[in-house]
Amino acid sequence: MRSEDAYIYIEPKDMKHIYRVNFNDLNVSFDRNFQLNSTYEISFTLTLTQQYKDVFNTAKGKIGVWYNKQWYVIETWEPGVDDKGLTTLKVTCVHTIVDHLKNIRKDPPEPTEDNPQISGGTTTDDNNDSDVQPQAGVVVKKVSEKQTYSLDDCLKTFLQDNDQGIDYEIHGVFPQLSVECKGSLFDWIRNNLKDFGAFWIPDGLTIKVYDLSSLKHQTGKVFRYMTNMTNVDLQYNVRDLVNDCWCYAGKMEKDITTVSDGTGGGGSLDNAEAFAKSPINASFGVNKQQMLNDFAARDVRVRAWGVDVNRLYDTVKGAGVSPEWFFAYDLAEGNPTSYSWLNHFGSHLADPYQDAIRVCSWIKEFANSDSFTPATGYGAYASPQLTAQWNQEFGKGTIGRLYLQGTAAAVMELANENSGRYGRPLSQCISFIKGWGGHTVTNGGNWGWPFPSVGEGHFMDGQLFGTHPGNGRTNNFHDGLDFGSIDHPGSEVHAIHGGTCTISRAWGSGGINWYCVIQDSSGLNVEYQEAFGSASNITVNVGQKVKTGDVIGYRTTNHLHVGITRHNVQEAFGHAFNDDGTWIDPLATIKNGGAGGGSGDSGDSQPTSATTKEIYYSIVYHYEDQESIKEYGRYRGKPIVEDSIYNLNILKQFVANTVQHQPVTTLTIKGIEAPDAMQGDVWKVIAPELGFSSDVTLMSIKGNDEAFCPGTKLDLSFNNIGLSMRDVNATIWSDISDVNANLNPLEVSSGAGTKDENHLNNEGNKKDTGSNGKDSDETKYSENQMKQIEQITSGEKAKWNG
Repeated sequence: MRSEDAYIYIEPKDMKHIYRVNFNDLNVSFDRNFQLNSTYEISFTLTLTQQYKDVFNTAKGKIGVWYNKQWYVIETWEPGVDDKGLTTLKVTCVHTIVDHLKNIRKDPPEPTEDNPQISGGTTTDDNNDSDVQPQAGVVVKKVSEKQTYSLDDCLKTFLQDNDQGIDYEIHGVFPQLSVECKGSLFDWIRNNLKDFGAFWIPDGLTIKVYDLSSLKHQTGKVFRYMTNMTNVDLQYNVRDLVNDCWCYAGKMEKDITTVSDGTGGGGSLDNAEAFAKSPINASFGVNKQQMLNDFAARDVRVRAWGVDVNRLYDTVKGAGVSPEWFFAYDLAEGNPTSYSWLNHFGSHLADPYQDAIRVCSWIKEFANSDSFTPATGYGAYASPQLTAQWNQEFGKGTIGRLYLQGTAAAVMELANENSGRYGRPLSQCISFIKGWGGHTVTNGGNWGWPFPSVGEGHFMDGQLFGTHPGNGRTNNFHDGLDFGSIDHPGSEVHAIHGGTCTISRAWGSGGINWYCVIQDSSGLNVEYQEAFGSASNITVNVGQKVKTGDVIGYRTTNHLHVGITRHNVQEAFGHAFNDDGTWIDPLATIKNGGAGGGSGDSGDSQPTSATTKEIYYSIVYHYEDQESIKEYGRYRGKPIVEDSIYNLNILKQFVANTVQHQPVTTLTIKGIEAPDAMQGDVWKVIAPELGFSSDVTLMSIKGNDEAFCPGTKLDLSFNNIGLSMRDVNATIWSDISDVNANLNPLEVSSGAGTKDENHLNNEGNKKDTGSNGKDSDETKYSENQMKQIEQITSGEKAKWNG
């Protein structure tokens, strides 16, 4: 007795039954094709008998097959007949894991507007001789947009006033495409009509062009395929079926540019409204190192993603956004770490620094919008009047313009509404930034600290400017501000204000030692002394342009003295111990952003711009054919990417013509009388034994003409796939070997019935009856068939078989 492993079983889709394959069929036809790392297929031929009719009728595309304790799925089947005249079905199956492996896809993500491909983001100095200044804003353009032409435009280009007498007709609807009209029209048609989804047929000197629906002629003809027809071949293939794929089209490029005066704008921490009016690249004068340490210790994303906060600081600043605000914003947002920085995007990029650039691009785009509508939800509401007011108050490039679009809680805060558990995000940011030593920086933020990693830091009375009793100086007056190496560590000395170097590596007596002077365009002098042990420690040269933050030398002593005056510096040295207005308080000047009487244009510091480039597809379409999924299961295909299609309907049309969502059905008939056959004729093919029914379109006609040879037999080729129908001039025609069996008359009728039939019940051999059950007198034969019947019935063709 054979074990269960010695059999093969086929299970229908409903999984309510399972049918065993005839062992005799397996004995004579089973074949394995197992190739390591390549192919895992089995094939066998089923024979239709009364005992095994259920397993025969169950064998369909994508149906499960159990063999040797493994599951396989049917991918192709081909009906036929054996040498005894019995109906057969050859099936080829692939191991089910192969079928599933095709569905597991890891395609490289295509850039979308929410997740673009980002480049740039670095700050550039725009100090050049050109009068053209960088402009802040967002510029969006189509990357692959080309001049498009209609099919009518193209044909007209060739045929207008042609000397060959050629005309054309267009039937159907076609997209506009970017194509070149050159070369011979014949070559152009063969190479380009397929892109339009068009087919052409000659009629005299007229080119008739059709779309698929216009080409088809619904003839109502039904072809009943019987497996003992030797001159007919029916093939059915689900191997490359795809009914689920993502489609991307309309490639776009977005340039987001921010412009600052070279130092980043000043920001206010006075209140939430003032903070919201600060520029998105504002400077708040924080103690940088204190901020970085605190952010690294408290931020959930920094800890979860292993972020280098120094690199993140440089990345955000280089992208044209205030790192102080960015860090405070992220702390205010908190979890979940699965989201992007600031919790804006629902997922984050693998590279946290690229993710930061992506978020900064969103900040710059929304902050520079021409107008905005405040966010809603969670109880937030802004009236039309308030919306109009805010559009005026929070101008382009401000923190508020971004916050009011992105956060409903910010809307409630600025509208003085109760935000409940969602908090007050602007006030939270102010609190964080103040905790890092931040303060309001006015007048454009053109002033900075000589040791930026410390910021303002802390001073003892003896270090401060002005009169302080007991400081040990003449008149108890100090003409500058001292930055000690203990309270303000660091060797690099940074310019606290921009301008031009007027004195460098000069020696001053009375403890001044080596010093240098930077003068801005208003004549304000900033003098740096007592930090440089030798002239070589000063690195700035006379005549050199200096921006706020530039390194001008290296401290090698225990402190740096900074003095500010509008007087000639050598003359001002004579007033070092007199509080007569010659010298100006550096601490107040830096914090308030200017000295008494104004500070000019910040000393010739040049505008800087930061531009981030985003590449993405503007159209994203998830293609799913639900009928195909229901019938065969879900089969995923690789993404379809079309850079130059910028219309969703055109994309859908393109995809519909591209994706093979139904099995390929190919019907080849050799030797059939069809005097009225035309390309584009639609026939319904019914295979009664197989429970199969499908519409196919006539693609190829080969043979004599009825006018020359009455009763001539034609070779016809049909299929159901639009792609292979595009170039009718080069029609697909495959020579498929005939099945060795006896010939029965081909059944073609004008009815369109699709009643399920079973070959075992001999439905195809029963007398045709009308709808009332009586004999029908509508059976028709061709003239040639009638002559053959007369010859047989008169005995002219009868032969004794014995």
